Amino acid sequence: MGTYVSTAQVNARLPYRTIDGSSSPTSTQVSEWIDEAEALIHGALNAAEVTTPITGTDGIKIMRSWVLDYSVGRTRIAFASAGGDGSNDAGIEDIERFNDRVTDILNNPSRYSAMLNAGSGGSAARQIRGVQTDNDDDLSVSGGDFAPTFTRDEVF
Repeated sequence: MGTYVSTAQVNARLPYRTIDGSSSPTSTQVSEWIDEAEALIHGALNAAEVTTPITGTDGIKIMRSWVLDYSVGRTRIAFASAGGDGSNDAGIEDIERFNDRVTDILNNPSRYSAMLNAGSGGSAARQIRGVQTDNDDDLSVSGGDFAPTFTRDEVF
């Protein structure tokens, strides 16, 4: 079962459809798609240095919306294939929107951190990198590693 979404919430977005243990897709399959979507979003957020899981009230609602895109899309695709209609592309746009969001998270981490952590007491992603926080090679100002260097070139 997902952190942000339940199978009942997926079912609510698909009126006149039933999702249970004997439907196609089954409630177990839908639950797996929910978990899959959350893992993909968490992976992108963690790569963007945003702490997960999201715990703020608004952040949870935002995450719910995003996870529903993927899980509802996968469910619509399954319903379409079960119906045998090869020309039915229901759910594809939902999956594409989800994939675009994952890419956008990686391209704009500070925006997503601010969106998801607003009011939750979470820390926002750093926007500026500096020697104090991003010093991977143990250089220091006091060690003279950043002393100015002047060279003299000939000008003709």
